[in-house]
Amino acid sequence: MQQERKFDKNTIIGFALIAVLMAAFFYLNQPSEEELKERQREEQLAEQKQNEAKQSETAQVNSPLQVQSDSTGQPVSAKNHSVENSKLKATFSGQGGYISELQLKEFSAFDSAAKDHKQPLFLIKDGNNKFNLKFKDKTGNEINTSQLAFSPSVQNTGAKTIVTMNAALAQGNLQYVYTLGDDYTIGFEIKSQGIHQITSDKNLAVEWDLNAISAEKGKQQENYWAQTYFRFKGTNDVEYELFGADEWEEKEAVDWIAFKQQFFSSVLSFDEGFLTPKGVSKPIAEKDPHFSRNYNFQALMPVSGSELSYKLQWDFVPLDYRLLTDARYEGKDFDNIIPFGWGFLGWLNKHFFLNVFQWIAKFGISYGWVILLMTIVVKLVLSPIMYKQYRQSAMMRILRPELNELTEKFKGQENAMKKQQATMELYRKAGVNPLSGCLPALIQIPIFYALFRFFPNIIDLRGESFLWAEDLTAFDSPILLPSWVPFMDGHISILALSYIVAMVIYFRVSGSLDSFNQPPQEGMPDMRIMKYMMYVMPVFFFVFLNSYASGLSWYYLVSNVINIGIVMFIKNVMIDDKKIHATIQENKTKPKKQSKFSQRMQQLMEQAQEQQKQQETKKGKKK
Repeated sequence: MQQERKFDKNTIIGFALIAVLMAAFFYLNQPSEEELKERQREEQLAEQKQNEAKQSETAQVNSPLQVQSDSTGQPVSAKNHSVENSKLKATFSGQGGYISELQLKEFSAFDSAAKDHKQPLFLIKDGNNKFNLKFKDKTGNEINTSQLAFSPSVQNTGAKTIVTMNAALAQGNLQYVYTLGDDYTIGFEIKSQGIHQITSDKNLAVEWDLNAISAEKGKQQENYWAQTYFRFKGTNDVEYELFGADEWEEKEAVDWIAFKQQFFSSVLSFDEGFLTPKGVSKPIAEKDPHFSRNYNFQALMPVSGSELSYKLQWDFVPLDYRLLTDARYEGKDFDNIIPFGWGFLGWLNKHFFLNVFQWIAKFGISYGWVILLMTIVVKLVLSPIMYKQYRQSAMMRILRPELNELTEKFKGQENAMKKQQATMELYRKAGVNPLSGCLPALIQIPIFYALFRFFPNIIDLRGESFLWAEDLTAFDSPILLPSWVPFMDGHISILALSYIVAMVIYFRVSGSLDSFNQPPQEGMPDMRIMKYMMYVMPVFFFVFLNSYASGLSWYYLVSNVINIGIVMFIKNVMIDDKKIHATIQENKTKPKKQSKFSQRMQQLMEQAQEQQKQQETKKGKKK
């Protein structure tokens, strides 16, 4: 009688040595006290230089210094101007004329130091944004508009506010005209007077640089979902720079560029198209408390005519699918900035999970309970698949003694083909398809991955608390750990840990481990070691989910608890092993008509068996 293989002495010693080596590695590689002091000194110097640069820039912007003179010789002063509506508040810088501050008034950012962990949400602040046009004058000198002094003039026309930032040039002037309505859009026009007397360039170089301000609790996840998106001119083809890609460059023109953070995006549109676009997107060190990612965009805009006349548009939008598919953004394809996934996965999230989620949320209950009810809906849809999967598993379990008899009967490598033929014949007579149990599992994989993208990217859950989790789009951290504990990021997620416990219980209840308890077949690897891997796998899941969205961990936890209940119900109520055994025996007595596929497989196996006999005969003659 085969017994379950236990951990032997060598295995235990091996695991112990691995643990000791890992502990020694982390201990020996931790920085010394001198290194820590040196690193702290360097960080202080870097912060001091950054503060000095900000103070210098602020002094230049806020003080009415004479930067240059206009065409009449009168001095021009750089002055800021602020406007706001119900959605946002914007400040236009007198130094460079670009947006120097942008607050989204309906949202808040995470602040660990605040009592309620909230602070106003700024996408642009403290010198993190710069927009520049670059060209050369007729003498070859380079002109950067970010260094020019702009003065504002304001016009209110009903529901819109128009702010014109005017910069005097040697023989003319440059205007940035901003139009603010009552939404997240700021119209942006670039106009000139006398530019043809200053430059002969056929193109203007446009440069946009942004250090994204960290706004979420989980900076690691915030960085993971931050990317640059753009759309090729005249198409619906929205692309993004790949995960981990620092630099990108395209030959085709793009009509908008988006610097995406996890839940918000800053978008610059130009219908005529930015030529030869390229950019950079680099994560900023997690230790930086203010910024999460550095974005840079460079392109060309053609100069047509004697004066500049460009119509662009700024959009500072929350990544809400309902908002981005609204009529005001029709034809923009901004909804593709939300990383719900491509192809079938994206369709599943946008048209099934999102609709179910929002329909349940209309009842006004906590979002944690919305996720629970949504999980029940998904499980009800999948329950027939689970039933079929478990029924096939039960039939395979009942056939196991007969399969073991075939293994004993056809021992040796020379009988491998005969054993395979006999096994297939047994399956055919019993009416069992060994592959049909895999199909339900494959069907559930897209659902698993779709929800992996759904919960960290649905803005409805942002900042919503449930149980001990203060934000369902970030990790829950009721238990804090020292920073030197590896892989844990300084905390333990109770929801992730509970999910892992439920996963292990499900493995045992569903019988998922039973298939790894069988003795190895002739010529096949011993799969019993996989039983222990099934216990190691949850550890890796926990390390990953520990810093992931708590809403996803809560969904997986509820899903596994429901799975346990469904399996127990199917196992104890719906499936009777005696009836299944009787059905199998009855199937054996019925005449079976082979499908064309089965006939073809039978022929191939017979041909392979005949070839094996011929090879054995040749070997015998040589001897």
